[in-house]
Amino acid sequence: MKPRDLLNFFKTRSGKLLLFAVVFGGGLLVFSAVRNKDGGGPEVPVTPLGTNDKPQTVQTVERPMQPFYPPPPKPEPPPAPPKTNEPPKEVAKTPPQPPPPAALAPISLLADAAAGVPEPKSLGPVYAPFGRLISCETVVTVDSASIQTPIIGLVTEDLYHAGKLVIPAGTEVHGSAQADRHRERIAGGSSWTLVWQSGEELRLKAIALDREFSGDQEGWGITDGSAGLRGRVIKSDEMAEIKLFAATFLSGAAEALTEKQQTVFGPISSPTLNNAPFEGAQKVLSVYAQRILEAIQRDGFYVRVPSGKQFYLYVLQTVDRADAVIGATFTENTGATTGSAQVPPPAPSAPQSTATTLFQP
Repeated sequence: MKPRDLLNFFKTRSGKLLLFAVVFGGGLLVFSAVRNKDGGGPEVPVTPLGTNDKPQTVQTVERPMQPFYPPPPKPEPPPAPPKTNEPPKEVAKTPPQPPPPAALAPISLLADAAAGVPEPKSLGPVYAPFGRLISCETVVTVDSASIQTPIIGLVTEDLYHAGKLVIPAGTEVHGSAQADRHRERIAGGSSWTLVWQSGEELRLKAIALDREFSGDQEGWGITDGSAGLRGRVIKSDEMAEIKLFAATFLSGAAEALTEKQQTVFGPISSPTLNNAPFEGAQKVLSVYAQRILEAIQRDGFYVRVPSGKQFYLYVLQTVDRADAVIGATFTENTGATTGSAQVPPPAPSAPQSTATTLFQP
């Protein structure tokens, strides 16, 4: 091997690594030799512990001790009064205090028995208990498109209890309607008013139930007694679905005919004159299809209950015949008594003093 080749080898990475290893190993050898030469001195003998052969002797030293009793603390002398030249002040005698007033009874929100508490109302002789079914029949047509139309009906069968006639047939029934399109029915409110042929009125809480009875010996229907008045679903526009399909189809066709170009954000419509009519038609048809869909969801279907529909009124309270009076709703709204004469409202009572006992313990 030539010297030049050896020098070129040491210039490479492998040669440099080999040269570093040789130099580092030589340095370690030199350092080890120097350390061994400096550390070679006379050895000091070390005597191990516990080599004393003398026996150990245990000695006990006792010293007299006395208990310590701390001395009791000395009482502190009372502080001396300050010396002043002023004569001692005479203590003035306070006059006798009057006896305290008698404690008042606490004021309560309960009315006093002497204030005229009304006695609880007693049940009349003619009544019907909770949960009666009053058979009725509608007089006017009700549909969900005009939900403000009231439910007006007539009682078709007499309601008896304990051998007494409570609600005769021909009594008017008045209530409010509520939309229930999902079940193809019209629901009724919970507040109803009965009007007798003699003019008496009675407010009731009841629920309208469907009555399904067939007179051709088929008996009661499976939906008899279910909540709401079952009617017929009617479409407001028979061509609405076809219009929606056509508008959606033409909008998709206009989008397909539009020229596209690829960008880093995806394909977009090319800004050319040929795409202008297609994009305009696509947007117009999309808006038109959306409006048709909203109209179908809002007004596309409605439920109609014709006149003559039979239903039940499920009463949620006790029906007391004595509560039916002439002008009952007028009395509830204005506070006047029944009859043609009107009575002015009562004057407000005088305010009670704080000393008045409102609660008897």
